[in-house]
Amino acid sequence: MRSTLFEPHAPGWPVALAALDGPPPLYLCGALPAARGVAVVGTREPSEAALAFTRALALGLSDAGFSVWSGGARGVDAAAHEAALEAGAPTVVVVGGGLARPYPREHAPLYARVVAAGGAIVARLPDDTPPMPATFLLRNQVLAALTVATVLVEAGLVSGARSTAAAARRLGRPLFVVPHAPWDPRGRGCAEELARGGAIAIRDAEDVVRALSDPAQLALLALPPAPVRSRGRASRAPSPARGARPTSTAPAGPSGARPLDERLQNAPLSPAERAILAAIEREPTHLDGVCEATGLGLPAVTEALLTLTLAAVVVEGPAGFFRRVSRS
Repeated sequence: MRSTLFEPHAPGWPVALAALDGPPPLYLCGALPAARGVAVVGTREPSEAALAFTRALALGLSDAGFSVWSGGARGVDAAAHEAALEAGAPTVVVVGGGLARPYPREHAPLYARVVAAGGAIVARLPDDTPPMPATFLLRNQVLAALTVATVLVEAGLVSGARSTAAAARRLGRPLFVVPHAPWDPRGRGCAEELARGGAIAIRDAEDVVRALSDPAQLALLALPPAPVRSRGRASRAPSPARGARPTSTAPAGPSGARPLDERLQNAPLSPAERAILAAIEREPTHLDGVCEATGLGLPAVTEALLTLTLAAVVVEGPAGFFRRVSRS
């Protein structure tokens, strides 16, 4: 699958991308729908109830004349695209890498069906760009920017879908969230988004359609753009040597690593993800250093870092360095 490149501010380039810092080019296969788009996002391992809700939500949005956008991932994303196709409505996949590198690979036929049905596959990066943690974060920014609102269906405390929700907040776009029982780990991310304020709890597609069809209500739902945080000393600090693990002034655990903060103590992290978080400090640590500190192989470390980066728990810096996100 190959794309057509639209440079910033050139004919055909979506003006909504101007809301992003450093307006990016867009790589497009297919045609962007004229209908307003709503991003539907959630976990890659949803409950059956969440899948059923996603299908009903996408069908309802399609029937109301909206286009359904998502990230093409397993779980909630795929269910949203499939339901839109079932409704005969346009749907758009915003991918995390280049269009010639579909991810996950088994969704390549789904992407082809989206284009054949009159929808589109879009990317922020050239076709041959492999999917990496940082590229998925770029994907989520584009997804939030090109849609009029985001719906978070189901997300754990550590969930990549929450980075799309965070992008919607930063851009001042309406954020709708499906409430979940607080004791269900699959929905704790939704509970935290609602607890933060600004997000709107919904029961069905009608709640979203009603809000997006009423100018007065939409004005009330619009979130103020999040303030841009100063990079402060972090942007001026010298990069550590390759493979090094800088010291931290935060309290150390029994192994010498900084303990996990409160929000991650009960998060459904894999052993590899917990080991990596215990090894990474707030100052950048190179990928090689993570492998050395954890004793894990490069494929396992890369996969775990992808999950942690999508969940906005870890941030990727230049040249393969990673650091944990501060809650302070």
